Amino acid sequence: MASSPPLVACVLLAAVVFTAVAPPPAGAVCVPRNGKAAPGKPGMSPAPPKKLTPAPPTTPPPKAKPILPGPGGDLVKALCAKTDYPVVCQMTVVPPAAAGAAAKLDATAVLRLAMGAVRAKAAAAKKAAGALAADARTPALAKPVLRDCMDSYDDIAYSLDEADKAMAAGDKDTTGTMLDTARTDVDTCDQGFEERDGDIPPLMSKQDAELAKLASNCIAIAVAAGLRSSS
Repeated sequence: MASSPPLVACVLLAAVVFTAVAPPPAGAVCVPRNGKAAPGKPGMSPAPPKKLTPAPPTTPPPKAKPILPGPGGDLVKALCAKTDYPVVCQMTVVPPAAAGAAAKLDATAVLRLAMGAVRAKAAAAKKAAGALAADARTPALAKPVLRDCMDSYDDIAYSLDEADKAMAAGDKDTTGTMLDTARTDVDTCDQGFEERDGDIPPLMSKQDAELAKLASNCIAIAVAAGLRSSS
């Protein structure tokens, strides 16, 4: 029993020597103290290649939009700016109050609104002329002229109706001709008073001046929108 301690010591010493000289197992990786594997040494697996993350696609800058009249209210403003009376134009060319109606307006619809303003003013002028013609205080010489004015206001409405039909048919020549005719019809009333050589005052001058501006705006809108021939 006294020889047991030396035997144990020998066994322990043999285990330490074996561990020191035994080769590392297959596939084992030796990692230096600095944590980085030395390249090229046998028994070491190469580090996997790093995956490159592709750069996100660059969003191209938005293309500049052409400066064109927009729909609805913007289109009305743009076309009225082409007239000789833009303020009058914007006050009388009013899109419908229905929700979204303004956004659906195109150039033809704007012109029709302008023509509608002329019709309304011509109807009001005809009513005023009829009232003056029936008034006992109106000079007798003025009454036949006032009745002629009533006819000319009817002619304005007719000319606008023909222009509307021509637009629907895509007939730019006739559209332009009838818009010009409507403008001429406006002057017919005042000319009747002028032919009396000042014997009677131009009783419808105010209404005719307003009609002249509205009819002129129609012509300008049609030109700007390309709805009538340029000639």
